[in-house]
Amino acid sequence: MENISNNSDETVFRRRAQELLNVQHAKSNPAFCGMKNPELLQELEVQQIELKLQYEELIGAWDRAKSAEEKYSELENKYRELYDFAPIGYVRLSIDGKINELNSMAAQILGKEQSSLKTCAFIPLVSDGTKSIFNHFLNRIFNGFSAESCEVVLISEVTLPVNIYLTGIAMKKNEQCLITMVDITEQKKTESDLETAKNRAEENDRLKTAFLHNMSHEIRTPMCAIMGFSGLMVEYYNNKSKLEEFSSIIHQSCTNLLDMMNDILDIAKIESGQLSITMEECDLNVLFVELTSILGEYQKLIGKQHILITLHAHINPTESVIVTDKGKLKQIFTNLISNALKFTDEGTIDAGCKYDEHHNLSFYVADTGIGIPTDKQTIIFERFAQIHQNTRKSTGGTGLGLSIVKGLVNLLGGEIQLTSVPGTGSTFTFSIQHSEPNAIQHELLSLTGKPKEYHFANKLILVIEDDTFSAQYLMEVLSESGIDALCAINGTEAIEISLSQPVEMLLLDIRLPDLDGYSVIRQIKQHKPHLKIIAQTAYASPDERQKALEAGCIDYISKPINKELLLAMISKHLYAASDY
Repeated sequence: MENISNNSDETVFRRRAQELLNVQHAKSNPAFCGMKNPELLQELEVQQIELKLQYEELIGAWDRAKSAEEKYSELENKYRELYDFAPIGYVRLSIDGKINELNSMAAQILGKEQSSLKTCAFIPLVSDGTKSIFNHFLNRIFNGFSAESCEVVLISEVTLPVNIYLTGIAMKKNEQCLITMVDITEQKKTESDLETAKNRAEENDRLKTAFLHNMSHEIRTPMCAIMGFSGLMVEYYNNKSKLEEFSSIIHQSCTNLLDMMNDILDIAKIESGQLSITMEECDLNVLFVELTSILGEYQKLIGKQHILITLHAHINPTESVIVTDKGKLKQIFTNLISNALKFTDEGTIDAGCKYDEHHNLSFYVADTGIGIPTDKQTIIFERFAQIHQNTRKSTGGTGLGLSIVKGLVNLLGGEIQLTSVPGTGSTFTFSIQHSEPNAIQHELLSLTGKPKEYHFANKLILVIEDDTFSAQYLMEVLSESGIDALCAINGTEAIEISLSQPVEMLLLDIRLPDLDGYSVIRQIKQHKPHLKIIAQTAYASPDERQKALEAGCIDYISKPINKELLLAMISKHLYAASDY
């Protein structure tokens, strides 16, 4: 075929050369065409023209070949750029699993220099846990006729393990395979985060559902007692012992309801950031005496008088007074010890405070109760968490106690920690920010111990209360102690009576139907600046107390009003030489 082609090309060149020669002779010398023997000269001229034509053809072929080579090189460079800088990794493996070729992205995913990876085995780069998956993946590629895929984890020397998605297919008579690599680490992390968030949301939903069921039970139980024994009191009107028993049950049921409402309000204030701090001097020894009295009564109510509770300040008496929010510190201890009592059937509860070697004050509550499982210790401070609700009989409560404790400790600038051994007991340790007082002062008023008897004569007090039942209760309490009491149901009537009658004290409800209580205080104080006013309100917060004192009240009492506390407060201010 080559000879035929070459002979054909020579024939073409000779014919074209002869034609060109004839044309040239015809133009230069027409007579030359009629010569009979110009063979030698003509042959030479034909060969010269033929060589020129062949040269021109070679030059054209060379130019075309050079242009094609440049285009091929350009295309090759573009392919190399697309291959090397592709957003996914490409790896070519031999049948024995060695890397024959890879692009920059593949090297980046593998976490090594591109040049150092060529001829290296791929399997050592795969984690031990996914090596079997990768080997099975290669076997399927070289034994099959379709693309295969899998997920493996790579071992990285500079970063955390990398999750990659591989897709491979055999090529070149099953001697090599081409694999694409996609880094799915972030995707896996996102999936894990979403799964965690989903589980947390489901757990929160479960806890909230359990909380609502529990709250329904906790509210209905005391309400059942209140309604039931209120009805029985009428039937047993002449039986004093029964009346006292029923009255005690109703009172405790009301206390339980109030505690639940306080828990819900406290957690709402903590989470919304509306709970403020009131710094005052606090004698820790006095605080622990008060707590002992309160918790003793609580033990009687729940039938756990056999549990020994000890509260002690393991500090120098001269260091027992600190400046902090006494009310919140008291609430923290009350919640922690009450919680310990619920889950301690035998043994002791030890609570108190001490200084460490760096003179940092820490507080603690330790019990010998059932303890808290290790896997539950991280959620014990979360809202609605009652980890024992499925493992033992109901202990009551809202499940918010420890969440409130954590919120209060954090509010006071401290931290709380838990150590617990199931079956042995738990210890809560916490710290708070506090300061030393400028001078040690002692509270003159102590309301612990047995209730006192109060008898007032020739004292006129005005009760300002728009709620009929609340007003009736206050009037009964005051009349029993010998006080002459008047009642006003709104702010306008209160101002009128205060200015027209020789009243010595006002019990003023801050929330009135016509005027704001603070506006009433200001108007009365303009005419009677020394008239003693005690604010009474359902807004039981330190902010409200401070606001009442700043408005001109001498004291503040929150609802529901405790009889002994109210009478002690009245006695303190009625017979004080001066409250200014």
